[in-house]
Order: sequence, then C-alpha cells, then structure tokens
Amino acid sequence: MTAAILKRADTATSARLDLRPHPSKPILEVDYGPILCSWSKAVDLFNSRLTKDDKKKINLKDCQRASFVELLDAATTARDRVEKGRYPWTGTVQNIFRQINHYAAVGDLIVQHHAEYTSLVWGAFRFLLMFTVEEGKTSERLAEALETAVQVVLRAEEYAKLFSTHSSSSTEQIFHNLQENLTHLYAEVLNFLIRATRFFEKSALRRYVSAGLSPFDTKLGSILDRVNMLERCVEKDVNLLSLEGTPHNLQYGVPLLTREAMKLEREYENGVWLKHADFKTDLRKLQESHIPGTCEWFLQSGTYAGWVKPSADPTAFDLLWIHGKPGSGKSTLASQIICDLRSRRDLVVTYVFCKDGEENKNDLQSVLRNLVFQLLESFSSDKRFHTLVQNARLGEKSQFVQSIEIIWSMLKWMLQESSHVYCILDGLDECNNSVSERASFLAQLTEVFKAEGHTAKLVVISRLDLSEAADKSPLWKGVQVQSSDLQEDIKRIASTRLQNTRTLRTHPKKDFLLSSLVDSSDGMILWTELMIKELEVGHWNVQRVLLKPPRGLSEVYASILHRISEAVPTERVQRALQLILAAARPLSLEELALGLAVAEGLCSHEEYDLRGDPTAEGREIVLALNPLLMIMPDETVQLAHTSLKDYLLGSQAPPTLSVFQFRIGSVHHEMALVLISYLSFQCFKTELDEQTQGKHRLLEYASAWLVHHSTKSEDSRRTAEMLIAFFQIEQGWRWLERLQATYEFPYGHLLLMQSELKHWVQSVEIDSEDRITLGSFLLVLARRRYEDMKKFPIHHPSVLRAMASLGSTYRKHGHFGEAEDLEIQVLDTRKRVLGTEHLDTLQSMSNLSMTYSDQGRWKEAEELQVQVLEARKKMLGAEHPVTLQSMGNIAATYSYQGRWKEAEELEVQVLETRKDMFGEEHPFTLQGMGNLATTYLYQGRWEEAEKLEIQVLEARKKVFGAEDPDVLSAMSNIAATYLYQERWEEAEKLEVQALKARKKVLGEEHPDTLLSMSNLAMAYTSQGRWKEAEELGVQLLEMRKSRLGVEHPDTLESIHNLATTYFEQGKFKEAEKLTVHVLEKRKRVLGEDHPDTLTSMFNLSWTWRSLNKDEDSVNLMEQAVKISREKLGPDHPDTKLYTQTLHQWKSG
Repeated sequence: MTAAILKRADTATSARLDLRPHPSKPILEVDYGPILCSWSKAVDLFNSRLTKDDKKKINLKDCQRASFVELLDAATTARDRVEKGRYPWTGTVQNIFRQINHYAAVGDLIVQHHAEYTSLVWGAFRFLLMFTVEEGKTSERLAEALETAVQVVLRAEEYAKLFSTHSSSSTEQIFHNLQENLTHLYAEVLNFLIRATRFFEKSALRRYVSAGLSPFDTKLGSILDRVNMLERCVEKDVNLLSLEGTPHNLQYGVPLLTREAMKLEREYENGVWLKHADFKTDLRKLQESHIPGTCEWFLQSGTYAGWVKPSADPTAFDLLWIHGKPGSGKSTLASQIICDLRSRRDLVVTYVFCKDGEENKNDLQSVLRNLVFQLLESFSSDKRFHTLVQNARLGEKSQFVQSIEIIWSMLKWMLQESSHVYCILDGLDECNNSVSERASFLAQLTEVFKAEGHTAKLVVISRLDLSEAADKSPLWKGVQVQSSDLQEDIKRIASTRLQNTRTLRTHPKKDFLLSSLVDSSDGMILWTELMIKELEVGHWNVQRVLLKPPRGLSEVYASILHRISEAVPTERVQRALQLILAAARPLSLEELALGLAVAEGLCSHEEYDLRGDPTAEGREIVLALNPLLMIMPDETVQLAHTSLKDYLLGSQAPPTLSVFQFRIGSVHHEMALVLISYLSFQCFKTELDEQTQGKHRLLEYASAWLVHHSTKSEDSRRTAEMLIAFFQIEQGWRWLERLQATYEFPYGHLLLMQSELKHWVQSVEIDSEDRITLGSFLLVLARRRYEDMKKFPIHHPSVLRAMASLGSTYRKHGHFGEAEDLEIQVLDTRKRVLGTEHLDTLQSMSNLSMTYSDQGRWKEAEELQVQVLEARKKMLGAEHPVTLQSMGNIAATYSYQGRWKEAEELEVQVLETRKDMFGEEHPFTLQGMGNLATTYLYQGRWEEAEKLEIQVLEARKKVFGAEDPDVLSAMSNIAATYLYQERWEEAEKLEVQALKARKKVLGEEHPDTLLSMSNLAMAYTSQGRWKEAEELGVQLLEMRKSRLGVEHPDTLESIHNLATTYFEQGKFKEAEKLTVHVLEKRKRVLGEDHPDTLTSMFNLSWTWRSLNKDEDSVNLMEQAVKISREKLGPDHPDTKLYTQTLHQWKSG
C-alpha cells in the first residue's frame, strides 16, 4: 500500500488529509473478513464525530481498514521527517532545558527578591522554557504511542478473527458488546493517528506553540487513555466469550487468547498469583546434611507402611500426626519422607516447611497457598487445572488471589480430580496464628482430606501434639517420637560428624566420647550437633564432657553464649540478639549492621558510610555469633533454631548469663530506642528523593514499625519521652510525611497506629499534655509541619502542601471549622499563583468541597465539585482515576440532597469503570461500591444494598483488618440497612461492635463515632428500650451541638430521633416541640422537598394526630404525600407509607 496522500496547503492553514485505499500489498498480514465490518463502522463513527472545521481538513471515505494503515504510514513518515529536520544540537538543548525546568521553582524564589528588575526577563524565559520542554516531551511520547497503536490494533483484530460470529443466544449480547467496543476502539485509534500526523506536519514554531499551549496529556494522552480502556473492555468480552464457548484454536475448552489469558498462562508457570515460597532450597539443605541410614526407624515401620498404602487397603489410614521435642530431627525426617515418596511411581508429592519469621512460610494461609501451587505445578500439563486458575484469577481481578475461600475450594477440587496425592506439612507450630485459628484450619484440612480419602494422604510433623486437632483428633493416627527411636540415628550422626572434624577424629577417647554423646542426647539430634561443634572449637574439654556432659539444649546454649561473650563484647552480643528477636520481619545483613551501630552510639549516616561495606559488616556479626545465627539465601538473618528463641525469652539461663535472658518487652524497648535514634538523624530533616531513600537501608523498616515496637516496649516511660522529643523536631513530621507520600500508608492505617499509641500511653506515667500529644500525633505533627514551613512565603509550594495536609487532617478528625479556614487560604493562594485549572488548585477545591459536605453545606459543595469535575475531564479525561473520584464526590452530594436517581447514574458509571481499571477489591472500587449501596438504601432497595455492603465489608476486612475505619464504616452501613429491614437485634449487634471500635480508633467525639451512637439509639428505640435510647440520644445531641453546631444536619437528626423516642413513650408534648423545631430548620437548611424534611413532616403529622389535632395532621400528611410522589416517586417505600397512612386516616 502506498503512503497516504497528504495535500499540504501553501498558506499557513492546516493540511487537508484526503485518504482513500490504493491497491498494494498491506503492511500488516491479516485476514480481513471478520474485522472489516468493525473498521467500516469505525470510519462512520469517526466521521460523525468530526466538527465542521475538522471535516474541512480530514476526509475518510469507504476505506475501511486501509485508513489505519495509511494513517499509520502518514504519521510515521511525518515523524521521521521532523526528526531528520532537527538540528544536531536540538536534543542536547532540550535536555539542558529540562534540567533547568526541574529547578525552575528556585528561580521563582530568587526573582521575588528583585522582582522589579528580573520578573519580566525571567517570565519570558520561563515561557520559552515551557514550550521547548513540552515539544520534546510530546514528540517523544507520540513516537512511543505510534508503536503502541500498532500492537493494540493487531491484538484487537486477532480477537475479532477468533470471534467472528456468536454461537448461541447466551453469547449474543456479549458478542454485540465486543463488536461495539471494537468499533469504538478503531475509531479512537484513527482519531489518535490523525492528531499525531497533524502535530508532526506543523512547522517547528507551530509545534512548539501547540505543545506548550496543549501538553500531551490534555488531548492526545486522553485519547490514548480511552484506547487502553476500550482494549480492556474488548479483552473482558473475549474472556467471557471464551468461557461460554470454544473458538477453533482452543484446546480442552481452555481460553488462552488475550494478554490477560497469556499472563495467566505465565503466572500458572511461576506461581506469582499464589505468592508461593521456595521450599526446594529448604529440602536441598536438609538432604545435603542428611546422614545416610538415618530415619529408617520410621520409614521401615508399620505405621509408615499403613499410611503409604492405598486407601482401599483396610489396614491403611490417611491422616498421620508425628510430634516430638525440639531438636529431634523432625524436619530431616520430613525431608526423608518426601524423598521416599518421590522414589515410588505415580505419586504426587507436595510439602511445606513452615518457618517462623519468613514471609509466605509463617502463616496458615501461606500453607494453603503453597499446597495449591505445588498441585498445579505437578499437573502443569492438565488443561483442566489451567481453567481453574483462570477462573479464580478472573474472578478476583487482581494480581493475587486474596480469597481464602477460593483457595480452599481449589484445593478440594484438585484433590477430587487427582490421584495418589501425598502432602507433608512440617513445623506447623512455627506459624504465627492463634490457637483457635490453628484449630479451625486443621478442622477444615481434615474434612478436605478425609472427603477424598481414596486418593489424598496427609502427614503433619510438629512439636505440637494431636490435641491441636481438637474434635478431629480421632480421625488422625498419632505418633510420638521417643528418645529410644532416635538412639541409632544419633549414634550414626555423631560418628559421622566426629569423623569429619579435624581434631576429634584422632582423639584417643573418641569411642568413649561417642558413647557419652549418644547416652546424654536425650533424643535431641540438635544437641548432639551443637556439642560436637563446641568440642571442635575447643570450648568444651573432652574429659569434662565424659565426666559431666551438659543437660539439654539450654545448657548447650548457655555454653555457646559464654564462649561468644569471651570473644565478642557482651553488650554487642546482647544487642544483636535483641534486634533479631524483636524484628517484625527478618532483618537484612545491612539492617542488622546499621541497627547495631545505632545501638552502639552511631549518630549519622555520614559517619557510618566511612566504615565500608555494611553487608560485609553484617556478615561478620553473624559469623561472630555462629552457630546461633544463620544467613538465609535472601541475605536476611535468623536464629538457627526456634528452640533458641524459647531459651532467650525464657528463664532457663544460669545467673552468670542472665544478661542473655530477655523479656519480650525488653527486646522491643531496645528496638524502639534504635529506631527513634535512627529516624532522628540529621539527614532525615529534609525531603529525600527516591534514590537517596534507597541508600538509607534501615529507613523503610524504621518508618513502618516505629509505633509497633514503641507500644510493646517494657520501659514505657522512657520510650514515651523519646517519642515526645522525636515529635518535637522536624524529623518527626518528616517521618509522617514519608509514611503518607513515599510508602503510601492509607490514612486508615495511620489512624490505627494513632489508636494503638493512644491506648498504650494511657498507662504510662507522663504529663497529661504529653499523653495528648502521643494520642493525637497525626494532628500534632501536621501542625508542627505547618509551623516549620511558615519560614517560607505563603505561596511557596511546601507551605501550601503543609496547609493542605493540616486541613485534610482537621477534616478527617472532625474539626471542620479549622479545616475550612485553612482550605480557603490554600485555594485562594493557588488560584492566584497557579491559576484556576492547575491540578493542585483543583485538588484544593475538592478538599474544600468535602469539608462543606461534612458540614451539611451541600449546595456549596456541589458548586465546587461541578467546577472540579469539568476541569478534570478537560485536563485528564473522563476515565482518569482522579476524575472518577470527582464524579463519586458529586454523586455523594446528590445522594445527601435526596437526588438519588442522579446519584445512582453517576455511581454506577464510576463503579463499572473502576472495576475494569482496578479490579473488584481495589480500595477505589470498594469505595464506589459502598456509595452505590448507600444510594440503594435511601431508595428502599434494601436487598441490593445489603448484598453490596456485605461484599465491601468482607473485602475490606481481608485487605485492611477488622479495625480499619473504612471497615467500621462498612459495618455501620450494614447495621443501618438492618434497621431499615427491621432486623433490630442484628443491627444492634453490629453497631455495638462498630461503636466500640470507633471509640478506640477515632475517639469518642469523632463524627463517625457519633453516627454509630445514633444508629444504636435507633436500634434501642425500635426494640422498645426507651430508657436506654433516651439516655444515649440526649448524650449524643449534646455532643453534636457542641461539635457540629445546632443546625448541622446530623444535629437535627439527633433531635429528630430523640423526638421519636419521646413519642414512643407517649410524651407527645415533648415530641411535638422537638419535631416542630426540626421541621422548621430542615425546611430552611435542606429544603422542603428533601427526604429528611418529609420524614419530619410525617412524624409531626403522627404527633398531632396523637394530640387530637386531626385536621392539622391530615393537611400536613397530604403535603408530605404530594411532595414525596413528585420527589421520590410513587414506588418508593416512604411514598407508599405516607399514602397508606393518609388513606387510613381519611377512611377511618
């Protein structure tokens, strides 16, 4: 195909693109048949969207797919011509300008000192700078985007070929959606190519001006966003069609078509989606250290033979539990069982080695994930299992399958479909789950394996005895490892180890030593291994061991610590062990070395950097504490055995080694002091870029776990004093800023940290002012940040960010007046400095609108939100996440005003787009789902609301934990739904739980806490518990008056609810007085047609009826019915209730 004909005008007007097909070989080899229809429709759609001016410049007629090829060729040719026409030094100049632009803010500050001399020159230079930089960016991104367009079209056409027709009525709608999405996708690609060609066809000067006035993201970028969104829609349709039918190139009905499906295929191979662990290394190490001939006592036993036998054999059993003391070689035994099973034919062997402190190995969910992964790995050629994986992943729409229920169902299905599966679980006691969680897990595991007893076998090897299986224990065969069982193994191991030593193998009393070691081991292989190591280094005298060998592991550990402390300063050993014991996750060699240096008095990173390689220093520390510590393959450090942790945190050390006897609170105290000292380094007083932060190796751990270790500290007073001092310096608020900006901690997680600190500090003997500081550090540090930034002019970006952050913090804590004052200042300044459509200005408008909304000032909120939405649509596109957030905000405001249909339309649009962009369980998606559920609730669609709310609650619990503020909001929303459905007891139970947690996390006067109190009071009223309802209602009303003001909608709601309580008790005069007050206020504040106003009219009608004011009550009810029909519609539950009540009154 020849290049498109580009007729350039001689004048300065734009070129007219006249594109028609030309007979020639296409540059893209595809079968056109199934896809020409969509291309033809795309051309029609594209032409229909052109403006009159565009139609004068562009003419696409009957060219179908050729349009794309010609436009691509035209755009590429134009791009190449531009690149060839650039001067050799253009790229260098643009790079220099970009560097200057990076530091332009510094120039802005300098200019302010002598504005009368420099502002005009600097402004002109900034103008030139902006245009030059934007032209370079636009050209580069367009060049990349042209390549992307080719790949998008090729993929889309491949999908179209595979599904050229639909096979059944069930797929008709999906097929129609696919055709429509393809049409729109092709139209957007054509649009993009036209715009790209026109940009490259401009003269150099016009390109610079165009790029400066309209950067890439404002127009071209938004088109690309739509292309990507439409491609996701196409892939979604293809996946659905794949699951419904079997296109000609599919095997076993398994769809392997789209990029998503191909990604699943790759993930099937590497197991990323299951977060599996590497147990092959663990197994290899155990096998390498295994002494031939050991473990035969069990492998040759009748118990093992009975477990290995097929289940059809009457003497066989499926569930085996082996337990023994620490150090008795249980993991080695597990490795030999694995080896033996692998040597047999037609068996599928899966195994897990649980490890305390190792990610993906130290919890029960990880056990389950790893079993499923290994089963999938074993049956990699079975396409049925590929389908299982794809269904699970597509159902979750996330990188990882989070749902434990889905993983359980996968395990059960795979065991049903597989033959001769043997599972080995070692070290279950090293999982960090509670006793009840372990019991529940074992019960479910027992049921799964017993249900499939004909094919699946399971052995658990642990320190824990069979009682852990609780009421399922009769279904298990239990074996306790006795010392006598290991006698021969220990003799063989000791003999081999002695023979491999340099000094002991020729010792004249070697045979006596061997006999003594075997007799004194008490069935502990670990004891024997450690003793030989200590004898080899010369710490133990052979004669002494023969006369009085140490008893048990505790005496061996004491001996090793004594030897180490003679060679290494005791305090250094002590601190190193404390850091490793306290660590919330395994520390890397670098983190250990740096943490130990801080504990020993290090005051700066500059001082530490002079020492050399931190990894080498960490390795030296571990070697000095050998054999107590070991280095893992990922360069992290761990204790050599869990029995050592028990020893160090127990009370088994002799008085001479009491310095190595730790309490859990003391190790956390040591870690807390290290982290506070480290975060106080001078280098953390300034904002760090990403590269610099990466060099500070302990920074991420210290930032994330500071509060955790502080609240578990034994010396709580000293820790609290150090925290107070830390919060008073700039590094304190920099720490909080880093958590939010760099590590992206959700605000709900920060509130949980604040709650944890608040409850801990209640028992600490410090000043009440300091107690308040620690218990509300989010506000305290936000204020300190603002105060420290006041040294700069108010228009300085750092000052504005600090003010915005403080305003947001005020709002989230319910201090709406303070938030409003700050947000207005920020907004006015940004409008003046940045302009009304700058993204930071729009964010300020959005923040202020949320504060207005929280105050019940919904008209003012709506005005700002509409401005923000229109500007963001224009700048970012309609489907940008930030634009969707604006749409969600407006929808919420509509809902508050009772405009539920408008709210629902927006919320459905936001939710569907977020599902496609982020997946089902992303926080943004859950937020949209929760908002839509609330709208359904207001509309009386209670079942739909409940279904969505339960989905939101379960997903948030799984991701954020039970006490996250968003989880508590979801819980409270479900309780409110139950109130509407008259499920009083269920509502009360949930609301009591939510109220207790909100008081703890948010405080007693937070608006969300007061909301829970309100709902609980209503639950009491509905159950006839008038006294409790009245007491809680009066308390709530006073708090809301004080906190929110007398005319806030929430305050009026409290008065309304209290009036209801009076009415139900027959106190009609008191009820009338309050209800009249609320009705008048609501008419003025919310409007006469607001649903809350209608509720007040309904209640006042009933109150007047009870006071024998029949005429007044009927007249008011008629007003309510009329307005409700117009506002809510005749089918709304409230309208039906008002109408039915009026009918009864008139007929009765």
